[in-house]
Amino acid sequence: MCEKDPYLLELVCYIHPNPLRAGLVGNYEELCRYPYGGHSVILGQTKKEWQDADYVLGQFGENRARARHRYQQFVEEGIEQGKRPDLIGGGLLRSQGGWTGVKALREAGTCQKGDERILGQGDFVAQVLADAGEKLERSATP
Repeated sequence: MCEKDPYLLELVCYIHPNPLRAGLVGNYEELCRYPYGGHSVILGQTKKEWQDADYVLGQFGENRARARHRYQQFVEEGIEQGKRPDLIGGGLLRSQGGWTGVKALREAGTCQKGDERILGQGDFVAQVLADAGEKLERSATP
């Protein structure tokens, strides 16, 4: 689960090139045709019923061809960034941009709800868990 703003596109941009980073494909052109990843679905090269390519493309514009072009540029730029420490670790860790952000919360005496399954700010995490009917632990130490 991912909070749309500001994480969704960053997460898509980070995850979709993983077959290239892992050496499963040899170059970007192969990634665009790789049938086991989400990138090829968004580019229209493969189809998976469970993947909502339209939603992601809608973040890049209303014209489908232009949106695909913008998405492709966005992912190519993301590949150049390489491994992103701010997208590694548990949900709260990712949401705060890494251990430095978590430490800053602690130093400020601020508590935020975190869950490794959910990428988002504390209020978003709490709402998702509440909507899912899970009990929240109300005791947290900064």
